[in-house]
This record gives sequence, structure tokens and C-alpha cells, in this order.
Amino acid sequence: MDFFGFFYGFSVGLLLVLLSRPVKVEEATDCQVCRLLAIELSSALQKTGASSAVLETGSRLDPKGEWADGKKISYKKSEVRLMEALEGVCDSMLDYRVHSDKPEKFAKGRTSTMETLHNLKNKGVKVKMDLPEEMWDSVPAEITRLKSKCESLVKEYEDELTNWYFKHQDQSDLETWFCKGKVLSTAEQKCLLASDDNETEKDEL
Repeated sequence: MDFFGFFYGFSVGLLLVLLSRPVKVEEATDCQVCRLLAIELSSALQKTGASSAVLETGSRLDPKGEWADGKKISYKKSEVRLMEALEGVCDSMLDYRVHSDKPEKFAKGRTSTMETLHNLKNKGVKVKMDLPEEMWDSVPAEITRLKSKCESLVKEYEDELTNWYFKHQDQSDLETWFCKGKVLSTAEQKCLLASDDNETEKDEL
């Protein structure tokens, strides 16, 4: 066996050994949950921010008892737009995975380990694991709990999110106004500070 073949086999074996070890469950902190909620809600609103649609409320009786036309409201400034965004915002948490090798543990996409497994399979390598292949990309328990925490946060702070949407979104981003200003204590804002540092490093490159 040549050196490359030996090294390749050793690497595959090491990967399988690592996968067979018990994995520490990474619970999302309140900071991480709030930050991801802010990211996903802002993204959902941005997708509909350019809409020029106009909503019209139903006809109503005026003070004289006569039917009057309904009021027209811009969809962009409507409560309907916010409710639609909030309805699916926590479902988007299911797209995240725990990336133990990255500064930001919760990120979208396959982990490096699962990506390696899929690459090996695509190259014809037979990978034998206790976990069936059809479950390789299944949603892990940490992410299910992340979604649940997101739903609890939205339910508890729905009034604050509505307040930001109607009165503050033009002056302050959601992460700053909501997470820093309403949800997290100073001691709980570590992940927000780390995120700011990462963005600064990217800008300097």
C-alpha cells in the first residue's frame, strides 16, 4: 500500500472513530437564540420590503349609518406583513446545525464532519456507521430545542417585536434594539459582542 492509500484509510478510520464517540449536546444560549431570531426575522422582512401592494380593509358603517369604503394600507407597513414573517421565522431554525469547529456554533449548512461523510460516499467509499444513511441529514435534538426556544421567545416578546416593527425599525436594527435593549442583560450579550468582532475582522481583510 502506498503512503497516500495508507493516509486516506487512516483518515477515514479516524473519522469513524470520532463519530462513534458520545457527542456533547450544544444547547443554544438565550443570546444565540435571540441573535438568530433577529437575523431570520430581518431577512424575512427584507424579502417583502420592496412590495408595493396595497391592502384594503372591509367596508364599514360611518357615523351616519351609511356604508363607506374600507381603508387602504400599504402592505409594507401593515401588521399582516409582520405576522406572516413571524409565522415562519422559527421554522427557519431547522436549517441550522451545530458547527463545533466554527466561532459561531450555530450556522446553516452541513457540518464539516457530515460534509466529509457525503464526499466519501460520493467517491465510492463504504462508510459503516450505527447511524443509518437516511438519517445523516436529520434534524438533531439541539436544533429542535433551538426552534422551541425561538417560539417561546416570539410568544413572550411579541408586543416588543411589534413595537420595533411599527416605531423603531428605521432607527435601529432588530438585534440592537430587541436583543441588547429588551431581552438580554449585559452579562448575557457575549455572542453579540463576538459577532461584532468577527464582522470587524472580515472588514479588515
